[in-house]
Amino acid sequence: MPARSLVRMIVGNTVRSPKHFVLSAFGIVVGIASFVFFLGLSLGVRDVILGKIFPLDVVEVVAPQTSIGGVDLTDPLDDSDVAKIRAHPDVGEALPRMRTAFPAAGMGTFEGEEIKFEVGGFCDGIDPSYLASDPKIGPLFKDWEEDELRSEECTPNPKKNPCTNPDYYYCDSSDLLCHRRVPVIVSPTVLELYNGQVASSHGLPVIGDVETFMAERAGGRLRFTILLGDTMVAGGSKKSKVKDSDKRQIEGMLVGVSTKAMNIGMTIPIEYVRRWNLEFSGEEAANRYSSIVVTLKDKDRLAPFSTWLEANNLRLEDSLGERFATAIFIVTALLIFISFVIVAISSINIAHNFFMQVSERRREIGVLRAVGATKSDVRLIILGEAALIGMIGGLIGIGLALGASVLVDWASANYLPRFPFKPDTYFKFEWWVVGGALAFSTVFCVLGGFLPARKAAKLAPAQALAQN
Repeated sequence: MPARSLVRMIVGNTVRSPKHFVLSAFGIVVGIASFVFFLGLSLGVRDVILGKIFPLDVVEVVAPQTSIGGVDLTDPLDDSDVAKIRAHPDVGEALPRMRTAFPAAGMGTFEGEEIKFEVGGFCDGIDPSYLASDPKIGPLFKDWEEDELRSEECTPNPKKNPCTNPDYYYCDSSDLLCHRRVPVIVSPTVLELYNGQVASSHGLPVIGDVETFMAERAGGRLRFTILLGDTMVAGGSKKSKVKDSDKRQIEGMLVGVSTKAMNIGMTIPIEYVRRWNLEFSGEEAANRYSSIVVTLKDKDRLAPFSTWLEANNLRLEDSLGERFATAIFIVTALLIFISFVIVAISSINIAHNFFMQVSERRREIGVLRAVGATKSDVRLIILGEAALIGMIGGLIGIGLALGASVLVDWASANYLPRFPFKPDTYFKFEWWVVGGALAFSTVFCVLGGFLPARKAAKLAPAQALAQN
């Protein structure tokens, strides 16, 4: 039979029996809609959690904690550990982080409201090269104490900054010289926590888009004071080993928001922290690192890299990213399995419906065979109808999944309160998801129609035309 006639007959047979089409396609539509919806949801959530919050190709290495009788005997990380990790073939970059090892506090104003916060324990330093690729933050995030000569003398004035270019410089009362403000970056987590907790409880405005926020606040307008050696913790000043005479005041300036900052706190160039630790806590604190940030060449090499770390008395910091990845995989696999079951049951239903169709269309099949249609032609007609049902059902299912995703995103935007890292969309529909779903529905429908097609092809013309 010519291909054009075959296609025309397949389409005509499918269209002329809407009841048969609905009965056959209903399960396929539900199964494919579930498959596309759940897979798109898992990819979207995975993209937010593992792409923005916990990237799997960037991990932190720490030293295993050891203590006896409450005494910390942990072997601190140092430059030799950094060199050892950098030499590993799976490592693209390894940069140390150093936390402040002394009390410190911060204070400033935002939208007319005075804000005080603890800095000691919530501040670390990172090598500026870690942010060199960022065109906006990179040029500002550097150790200005080493890059510039502090030659401008000044006299502190609480009402007026005596330094040239006061947006970036302040007068340090400890040496009466103008210093560049310490560049500070914070993570998106800090802004999200501010929006979700601090803003609502203190009547402060919610910070919207990060880029808009930085454009409005950068350039020296968002600055604050850091009290080195002081603390906001009640009774902390009495327990502190820093003498009142050694405490001093500097100024910092927010230069950007980056996922490379510590999650809760602020991050500055590491040489500032090294000098401060040396000044307030001694040489040992100035040469020990809190962690080493490792960027892997391939995130799939995380498991063997973790094994290598354990063999070298190191370990990965507890990674929520790995836990989330495992949880997302399990939930996704379960939901996709349910979708498979729905579609598989639908293929059985299709087989049942086509067996009934074959019985009802015996005389039609007999006529086709009598006028010259071969067994292959009859088989192709039945399989073609099943494939067409699969394609149409798949397209409807995909459309329902996309429509449901739009509805979920709309409901989230309009009815769900703001929460950390609330995405604009929870879904990510890759081309292979849509294409795979369409192929999936078509293949299962063809499988469902295989046995009925085989039965129809075996009907002899005389047997098919015989009266019951």
